[in-house]
Amino acid sequence: MGAQGAQESIKVMWRVPGTTRRPVTGESPGMHQPEAMLLLLTLALLGGPTWAGKMYGPGGGKYFSTTEDYDHEITGLRVSVGLLLVKSVQVKLGDSWDVKLGALGGNTQEVTLQPGEYITKVFVAFQAFLRGMLMYTSKDRYFYFGKLDGQISSAYPSQEGQVLVGIYGQYQLLGIKSIGFEWNYPLEELTTEPPVNLTYSTNSPVGR
Repeated sequence: MGAQGAQESIKVMWRVPGTTRRPVTGESPGMHQPEAMLLLLTLALLGGPTWAGKMYGPGGGKYFSTTEDYDHEITGLRVSVGLLLVKSVQVKLGDSWDVKLGALGGNTQEVTLQPGEYITKVFVAFQAFLRGMLMYTSKDRYFYFGKLDGQISSAYPSQEGQVLVGIYGQYQLLGIKSIGFEWNYPLEELTTEPPVNLTYSTNSPVGR
């Protein structure tokens, strides 16, 4: 999974053996700049709410999917854009970059997430191909790739506190034809507290 064209079906579940995922605490991300608020209002009017598990765009071409990683979160994102089309996407899992997914070419833009920061909502713009994406994070930040014109849709988790854990879709020679997003709770390592050893002085009345 993760190699271009290797996946023949789209992943619909995220199973994490040996780890658990915890809800994100704190307030939902927001934008305080006036121009950002205007952009959000415009997108809300253009693209109605949609939920996880959906493919956005007309579809067609080869399937792609990011690697299922049971030990690392998405910590960065690279998106290549050329000829007003989104060509490819690439996620960073922990300290390592996953395989680039999609078509060749384009100029690559890179975003690094802060420690404990997660992508919590995505807007996508389609015509015949994916033209742009706008992403919000859990730390009141947002960033976009390409151009937000065409048919705009929003993608976000159905459960509060879930975050982006994977990207999948289809691509052709010129760019990405459809895209979808997987959501789940952030990873939380299972830890075992070491036993507490109590020692007593020979002069102590305890334990006599």
